[in-house]
Amino acid sequence: MTEQFDEYRIDGPARLPLKFADRVERFNLLHFTFETGRWIAAWTGSLEDAAPMPLRIESACVFGHVFNSRQCDCGFQLYEASRRIAEGGRGLIIYALDQDARGLGTAAHFEIYRMRQVEQLDTEEVFDRLGAELDVRDYSPVITILRHLGLDSVHLLSNNAKRVRFLESHGITVTKESLVAPMDVHNMSTLMLELEDLGYEMDFRTHADWLAPLQAKVADDPQRTAALLIVDNERVLWEEQAPLWGLRSRLTAPDPETAARSVLYLTDMPRLDEIAEYGRWGVPVVVVAHAYIAPALRTAAEEAGVRLVDWARRNAWTSPRPQWELTEQRAEGAVYTRDDAARLVATGAEVDADSGWESIVYAEAGAADRG
Repeated sequence: MTEQFDEYRIDGPARLPLKFADRVERFNLLHFTFETGRWIAAWTGSLEDAAPMPLRIESACVFGHVFNSRQCDCGFQLYEASRRIAEGGRGLIIYALDQDARGLGTAAHFEIYRMRQVEQLDTEEVFDRLGAELDVRDYSPVITILRHLGLDSVHLLSNNAKRVRFLESHGITVTKESLVAPMDVHNMSTLMLELEDLGYEMDFRTHADWLAPLQAKVADDPQRTAALLIVDNERVLWEEQAPLWGLRSRLTAPDPETAARSVLYLTDMPRLDEIAEYGRWGVPVVVVAHAYIAPALRTAAEEAGVRLVDWARRNAWTSPRPQWELTEQRAEGAVYTRDDAARLVATGAEVDADSGWESIVYAEAGAADRG
């Protein structure tokens, strides 16, 4: 869209004392109504100063800004930019009231969360179903607002290099400073999606980076599986390989404080009993390289307090890798099948001989082959 809007309405101005951290600073506020939506400009300090104006361009996020969601970095970025501007005594925030969900709107934002959390769809599948692009925001009003305020030089607080290119393409001189939120087990998947899908300028490893070398170690042997436990997305606590049905006995539970900051990466799908064990450890996130996760396994993960994340988006196996799939739950235990074979993980130490299953001694107690 063109960057010029010949008709727009300005409401205000207002001058309000705003508090960020322990500092109160008076901000000037203007409300702009464009053909494409509503915007607010809030600034403090001189507009005539020759130094570049610190600038944060913020799109509305009802989850992050209103409800303080920990799953995204929106709240952090707005607050951190506002704090820096207030403490520096000069800066501008341009806020897009109608660009929630990267321009799709608040209703779409709820639908995106529903599809991700309830239907467990990946980003690409979500936006394919919505019939929309990942980012449909229009920044043309930003140029009009900057010109209205007489600004042609800014210090942009952002991780989005596209915003730099956009501003520069319209004659704005730009320097940039990143606003990277501290990563934790709640927001890491969102930050990683921003890095992989939107090319945001952030320096950390994604789930894909951790999974790929782990997968390479067992790619040629579908009878072996591997696990990797990472703490704070930077430190390897341990890495193990084992036959498919003997992995859990090789793994060591971390201490509770470490477990709460950890992510477990698996090359193959876990069983119900394994998920329950990881929940008892206090591991909050388990990442697998498989798009399909059985509903019973997802339910078990929720009950165990584990967020089960599929990252087949960048790590789908390039050669066939059959999985033991949970196909039935009966009194004797959980039944897993692969090709023509079947196995039972018993709920008790012994399996009734009349059940059609024969107990076999594995590395883990309770595993059995079909008799």
